[in-house]
Amino acid sequence: MKKITMLMLAGIVSVSYANESYYKSGKLVELENINISRSVKNSDINFYKNIYGQKIGISNEILVQCKEGINCAKLLNSFNLRNYSKLTDKIFIVKIEDYDSIFSMSRKLFESTHVEFAHPNFIKERKRR
Repeated sequence: MKKITMLMLAGIVSVSYANESYYKSGKLVELENINISRSVKNSDINFYKNIYGQKIGISNEILVQCKEGINCAKLLNSFNLRNYSKLTDKIFIVKIEDYDSIFSMSRKLFESTHVEFAHPNFIKERKRR
């Protein structure tokens, strides 16, 4: 009975984090929303906590690097993503209008198999030295 309860509890926890995850080095990383939001230069930043308890800020942007030989602009257009710019020869930054789709879109891009990485644009907290 304890095993069933633990499995059910694990399933509930997984469902609650399901939309707040991204791929890092091919592994799914889950985040917990810590309900702190602020506006910085007309851009919303929401804060999350990773499994190590570190606070991570996420804006409405996704960083994408396509695999060698893939036309990244064409791939982004195929996902109906039009608001993007090129950071380097290989890396694009994509602005997402619907903030709630940041995580799901970054996962879809990564899972397309044409992408080296796709993850939200993380904002690090400044620390005094």
